[in-house]
Amino acid sequence: MLTQCLFRIKKIMACFAMLTLSFHCLADSFIGQISGIDCAESGHLCPLEKFEQHLSQEHQFVLLTSQKHFLHLDGISRDILLRYVSKRVIVIGELNKDKQRVQVTELQVQQGEGLGHYESVWHQ
Repeated sequence: MLTQCLFRIKKIMACFAMLTLSFHCLADSFIGQISGIDCAESGHLCPLEKFEQHLSQEHQFVLLTSQKHFLHLDGISRDILLRYVSKRVIVIGELNKDKQRVQVTELQVQQGEGLGHYESVWHQ
């Protein structure tokens, strides 16, 4: 009797874990760098010269991809994005292709100069 009960609990937990994993798999991920919208519209990152002054004038930050396209980032505050301007990041979320917007659920930032090491710095 106890064995059957434990078996059912394990089965329910396994189903729940698979369901949770499948919802996470629905999210898209995008690699690029955080940039001010004014710079991204020109296809480049924010200038390092007078960096802080320039950033204070930017009203919105976006993800600039390697193809020089940019994606608007919804659901994450300007203050969070401001901390990671010009950093290489992975944005995880749901893409709205028509509006070129991502509803962000997680932000990961590259640590050091290594190509593959990213750390999650924000999640919904």
